[in-house]
Formats: sequence, C-alpha cells, structure tokens
Amino acid sequence: MTTQQPAAGTARQSAWPDISVNGGRAVGVDGGVDTRAPLTATVTVPGDKSITHRALLSSLITESPVEVRNANPGGAVRALLDPLRLLGFSVRWSGGSLIVEPDAAPEGGEVGESGEPVLDVGGSSAAGRLLIGVLAGKGISAIVDGDAVLRQRPMEWVVEPLRELGARIDYLGAAGRLPVAVRGPVRRSVPITLRVGSAQARSAVLLAAVGAGLPVEIGHPVRSRDHTERLLAALGADLVEDEQLLTYRGGALKALPVIEVPNDPSLAAYPAAAHLLWGDGSTLRLPGVCLNPTRLGFFEVLRKAGAAIRYEDRAVVAGEQIGTIVVEGGLDGVGPFAVEDEQTFHSLIDEAPLLAAVGTRLPGSSRIGASAELVFKETNRLLTTQEMLRGFGADVTVSDTSIRVEGGAPLTAATVDGFGDHRIAMTAVTLGCALPGRTTVLGGACHTTSYPGFAEDMAAIGADIERDGE
Repeated sequence: MTTQQPAAGTARQSAWPDISVNGGRAVGVDGGVDTRAPLTATVTVPGDKSITHRALLSSLITESPVEVRNANPGGAVRALLDPLRLLGFSVRWSGGSLIVEPDAAPEGGEVGESGEPVLDVGGSSAAGRLLIGVLAGKGISAIVDGDAVLRQRPMEWVVEPLRELGARIDYLGAAGRLPVAVRGPVRRSVPITLRVGSAQARSAVLLAAVGAGLPVEIGHPVRSRDHTERLLAALGADLVEDEQLLTYRGGALKALPVIEVPNDPSLAAYPAAAHLLWGDGSTLRLPGVCLNPTRLGFFEVLRKAGAAIRYEDRAVVAGEQIGTIVVEGGLDGVGPFAVEDEQTFHSLIDEAPLLAAVGTRLPGSSRIGASAELVFKETNRLLTTQEMLRGFGADVTVSDTSIRVEGGAPLTAATVDGFGDHRIAMTAVTLGCALPGRTTVLGGACHTTSYPGFAEDMAAIGADIERDGE
C-alpha cells in the first residue's frame, strides 16, 4: 500500500490521558432497587460539528452578528474561534450558544513576513479548508496554518480550484500543504471540476464564490454532506443542484441572527453502536439529531442489514431535517453489509471505523469500499482502523480503497492505541464496552476533539468508563 503509517496520529497522542472501560452494561443494586440500565434510555448528543463550523463562518460572509445555538463544544470548533477574533470578530460563549459579532478590534497575534495575521486552526481540517475559501471570497489577506498533523493533510483540493477562480494563494512550506497565505480574492467566473468527493473541498469553493458574489458552476464526483448548500440557501444564495453539478447564480445575502444547530449524527452513532453491541433488549432514544440524508449512512447501512433503527419526531430547522433516532434490541438477525458506492461511503465517512467495529460482531464478511479518502483523515484511518481492531483479535484487512471484516473471530478486551484520532479512540471504547474484561485505549481522551461529553454520555446508558488518573 502507498499510504502513510498509523503513527501519523501520534504527534498528538501524548497530550491525552488514557481511557479504560470495563465490558458489559452496568448492573447494580441501590437500596434494594435494581439499577440496571433502564428499558428505555435517552441520550442527547452535542450539536453537529460540521454545521457549527459553517454557522460561525456565516458571520464572516455576511459581516453580521450571529448566535449559534447548540454549538458543538469540541476542540475542532474551538480551533476556529481565535482566527475569528484575529479577524476582528468578538466570540463568546453564552450557555450553549456561541455569539459572534463583527467590528471588534482585532486581537493581537502572530503575523507573517508581509504583516498578515496567522490564523492557527490547530488540528481541524474543516476549519482550515473552509476558512481558506471564505478568506478568498471576501478578499481578506491572512495566513492559515495548523498543527504538525494538519500540515500533512492535503490542501490542494481547495487551493487549486480557488486559484482557477483567480485567487492568489501561496504555499509557504511544502506544496499542497499548510501553511498557506491568501493574498488575493477570487475574481473570475469559470467552471470548476473537483477531483475529490470531499464536502470540505466543495464547500470551500462555494463559500468563496458566495462571499465574492461570483457566479460559478462546480462539478463534483459524488454528492457528499450538503450543510453548506443548505445554510447558504437560507442566507439567500441562489443555488441549483443535481447529483454532480452545483451552480451558484448569485443572490443578495441576508443575515441570520440565530442559527439552530441540530445534534450530531456522527456522535449519536457511538451510543447507538454500544446499544446494539450490548443487545440486551432495551431501547435507546437519541433526540434532536440531524437527519440529513447525506449524514445517515451508518444508521441506514445497519438498518438495511436488519438492525431495528427508525426515525421519529421529524421536523425541519434552518433547512436541516431533525428528529429522534430510535434503536431497539441488538445484532441478533443482523447480517453482513457491503458499502460499495461513493455516495453511501461519504454519508458515513466519519463513522467508517465504528461501522467496521460493528462488522466484527456480525456473521460473514462485511466490506466498506470506495474509502480511499480515509487515508487523509487525522490518521490514515484505513491502517489505524485495522491495527486497532486487530488489537482486539478481529480479522480485518485493508487495501488502498477498502476495509474488509470477517465476523465471528473471538474478540477479547485489550490495550489498544487511539493514535490521537478521536474517531479511532471512540470506536475502541465503544467496542470495549461489549467485551468481557478491561479495555484500555491509549490517548483515548482525544475524544474531546469532537465529543467532550463522550464518556459521560456512554456512562449514562450503562458503560463503565474511567479516565486515567481519575
């Protein structure tokens, strides 16, 4: 395989405490009353990370204040807050909301050789890529940089199409990687054809065009998450979409003073998976979750394989479908699955390691194909998923484009590496919940990147989780 090694994530790993989990759903007796997990449990997961990023950037696009309610509180979102402050926006938390207001005095910070502010987005690829697009659209000169791991992730997906639109963007280090300096705006309307299905790439180009009021056609190979399109349409952008072509025709933008963020389906997948793995006959309810079809791949693949998953209480908020995900029973009668097309893969791209973990407990052979983009995540998730699951004894093989799991191998609790990657670490903890004995995930507390309350929410449905040193 011509892919980076699993150790790509270890640059962050030493900063995170380990997490341990004792397998099985917690059962006890308190005052003579059985306190086993309730027959119906309800968990409210945090706001969606992707939508929070886009809602925050809407203030920069419209140059208007916005209150982002139910904002995701994780490190990936916080990585965008200081850059906004350096650009002259005040940002503050008020309860569960982030309040963003323009026209504040820019906070001091590092500047580049030409005097541009250096906007450090830490390890968040979404913050970095989307920010590059908005800067190019608004004609704001700045340097976008990140941590050592993010500096290894590809930025040419965003930079090259923005250059085609006339933006001046310079690589200050390795070609195709951060740091980059945005020094001139997009200024010409030409058709753009993206070579990757990444929603971040498509969103960065679209944000640039809308920020500049520049009509554009964007060809893309697959329909992936479309939160940017939904939000921009709510702001007044005139968009026309089909499966592989997105056209922005202009449209006067309006401010949205309040944006409600639904709960994150990618985060809801972890308690849902634990519930299925336990399989004790009880019911789990996950209310207020984003039911955008481009995000429901994890649930849809398992539902079609036979899992008892349904959606209730449907509504539409700020252009996004929301509702309650209901998970009943376990994996009895659930068969193997096969993900072969890119659209399905992109609808579960963040949950691919977790889906593979569930596959280890299903009969037969399960496969996640069309997954080459996992190489470019916080780690090479093809390899880190394989190594983590093999640590439990799973029969897993990967290629450059797929993960194959042979179900039925005897799994045991183990000490496994989280590789500093929040998706790998949370998957390992979730699988450990279902295995007798004690599982330790090295650096497992990196879950705070997207899900600070992960351990508490898992404990609320019966997991026995400990953070190292507590």
